[in-house]
Amino acid sequence: MLAQLFEQLFQSIDSTLITNIFIWAVIFVFLSAWWCDKKNIHSKFREYAPTLMGALGILGTFIGIIIGLLNFNTESIDTSIPVLLGGLKTAFITSIVGMFFAILFNGMDAFFFANKRSALAENNPESVTPEHIYHELKEQNQTLTKLVSGINGDSEGSLIAQIKLLRTEISDSSQAQLANHTHFSNKLWEQLEQFADLMAKGATEQIIDALRQVIIDFNQNLTEQFGENFKALDASVKKLVEWQGNYKTQIEQMSEQYQQSVESLVETKTAVAGIWEECKEIPLAMSELREVLQVNQHQISELSRHLETFVAIRDKATTVLPEIQNKMAEVGELLKSGAANVSASLEQTSQQILLNADSMRVALDEGTEGFRQSVTQTQQAFASMAHDVSNSSETLTSTLGETITEMKQSGEEFLKSLESHSKELHRNMEQNTTNVIDMFSKTGEKINHQLSSNADNMFDSIQTSFDKASAGLTSQVRESIEKFALSINEQLHAFEQATEREMNREMQSLGNALLSISKGFVGNYEKLIKDYQIVMGQLQTLISANKHRG
Repeated sequence: MLAQLFEQLFQSIDSTLITNIFIWAVIFVFLSAWWCDKKNIHSKFREYAPTLMGALGILGTFIGIIIGLLNFNTESIDTSIPVLLGGLKTAFITSIVGMFFAILFNGMDAFFFANKRSALAENNPESVTPEHIYHELKEQNQTLTKLVSGINGDSEGSLIAQIKLLRTEISDSSQAQLANHTHFSNKLWEQLEQFADLMAKGATEQIIDALRQVIIDFNQNLTEQFGENFKALDASVKKLVEWQGNYKTQIEQMSEQYQQSVESLVETKTAVAGIWEECKEIPLAMSELREVLQVNQHQISELSRHLETFVAIRDKATTVLPEIQNKMAEVGELLKSGAANVSASLEQTSQQILLNADSMRVALDEGTEGFRQSVTQTQQAFASMAHDVSNSSETLTSTLGETITEMKQSGEEFLKSLESHSKELHRNMEQNTTNVIDMFSKTGEKINHQLSSNADNMFDSIQTSFDKASAGLTSQVRESIEKFALSINEQLHAFEQATEREMNREMQSLGNALLSISKGFVGNYEKLIKDYQIVMGQLQTLISANKHRG
């Protein structure tokens, strides 16, 4: 299996390609060996390089022969001969190249690199002999002898003599230097004493003058800056006090207007209470009317009793005719007087009802007029309350709402009471008129019609008055509240803006004044610190000089 694999591999390879590969391999080995020989490295590879190049040439020879033999076909000799010759050509070329470069490398190594390797071997022997050791020890002994003679020799050039001379020179120079140093220190100390005296006098005077000038400048700048800034601050405070006074006056005006509004509301409440008292009089008038109707009922009952007596007399008329005539005359007179009394009572009752209705209408008109005047006054008060606070609008709205609700409830109760009394009166009149003679029917119908019309007119007038009053009051209150709210909002907004502008301006001016004061104070303080540091530096120098002196 492996044989077939190698046969297929060699059959597929071109002989020219194999020739080039082996030539380049031999050249690479030659160059590598030459470089190693030149650098004197990899001696084993250098020694093996000629054998390797010859082995590569022989390997190429056999591979070329195998390629030629494997591709040779006895059946087609003409086509196989070129392939066989190509393989043989590869075999001979590779062997020639391998042998040539092996011989070339051996020659170059013998002529150029062998002597160099011998010299290196002598300098660096691989094994040390006793002769080498003796030679080295002899050289070291000679060197040590020369060194001892140089150190302990009697001549001036020996090391000991030179050290003695150097010690003498160092001693002389140190004594001279010590004398010079003593003289210089004494002279320097005298000069420093003189300089310290001069500096003490001059520094004290300069320090006093500098501190005096700094304090004067600081006080002057502080007075100027604080004076101007406090003037600006005083002006700002005065403006703020004036603004507070104006604000106080405005608040007092708003309080007065609010008090006027409260008084107008109290007057409105009084007018509504008067209307309520007038409305209370209506049930009393109706109770008096009920008493009159009861009297009329009693008279009608008496008339019925007389009619029954008249029927009894009619039954006995056959026996007592004169008496009947007399009784008839009496009955006629009684009937006339009863009819007159009933007619008078009915007329009196109708007149009293009309008077009560007129008085009620007048009272309602007066109450309505008073209520309208109160509403007008309230509207005027609301118009004058443009500078009032927003909380009063809510209180006013709730109070007026309660007042209107109470008025509507009172009106509805009054209308219900009047309607019930009218219905009861109408029912009693109908019952009475059915029991009375036909002569009283017209009067009863007239009274009933008049009462119904009066009640309807009264109800309509009351309802119309209440509707008008309620609608007018509602619209006026709504308009007044809206105007009042708008004016209050505008005034509060303007007041807030004015307050904010004034406070911002005053705070800005105050901040600028304080900032300028702080800047001036910081500048003066920095200047004072710098002068103080200069003075302290001078004092420190004097103190250190005195310490050295001591």
